[in-house]
Amino acid sequence: MSERFKKIFENNNPKTKLVSYFVGCYPTPDQSFELIKQAIDNGVSILEIGYCTSEASAEGPVIKAAHDHVLKSGYTLNDTIKLVKKIRDYNKEVGILLMGYIANLYKYPINKFVEDIKKAGADAVLVVDAPHELKEENELRDALNDNGLSLIKLAAPTTDQKRLEDIVKIASGFIYQVNVSGVTGVKSANETDVANFVKRIKSLTKIPVCSGFGIKSPEDAKKVANSGCNGVIVGSTFVKYIQDNMNAPDLTQSFGKQVQSFSEVLK
Repeated sequence: MSERFKKIFENNNPKTKLVSYFVGCYPTPDQSFELIKQAIDNGVSILEIGYCTSEASAEGPVIKAAHDHVLKSGYTLNDTIKLVKKIRDYNKEVGILLMGYIANLYKYPINKFVEDIKKAGADAVLVVDAPHELKEENELRDALNDNGLSLIKLAAPTTDQKRLEDIVKIASGFIYQVNVSGVTGVKSANETDVANFVKRIKSLTKIPVCSGFGIKSPEDAKKVANSGCNGVIVGSTFVKYIQDNMNAPDLTQSFGKQVQSFSEVLK
């Protein structure tokens, strides 16, 4: 596990961490940075920064639209890594996870990508579409391990027991527990199902579990926090807030209040 993630999860204040997803460089690199600063200042413990692809197969309509906006504007994975460096210069404690798809990393290529994100100050990577049997995923995991960075693994409600056992053996940082099947931002999480799934994962590993998908409101976040998870992940709700208020002159400040409404229920 990355040392920074270890410190974050060992600190019991807040007990349940707020993990927030952003589409890197959305709407622009400068706006993205200002919004992320607000998130840090208003209680986010870990940032998931999505790097964009035209093949965002796991993303619902909100996040897919943000990906398309960034790609149309001509921003690249390299611009997202520059954004990570600015975030790290702004704050040394917040966790930073880069999240996306394997094709971008394969083209980069993988070893250079890991070298560059380590220099920028990232802590971990999550690849949405790379199962652990994939050669490129093994290459990525080895490179991350060699550099003291974490590979975050997804566990979904459809994951069978044997596969879950395999996943927890190779994951580090935390397990990203997917609450609902399907794409992001569409369905709502069921409190009982989430609690049962957290229990199932924690029976196999001491790695922290962060719970995401289907968390649309502070009330949802509070309910999911009661499941015994170590972190609550909010993605589409924050991206949608940015989309809906993109032209508002006070977007940055109002977004900070939106983030605070989630973080304050997790204390």
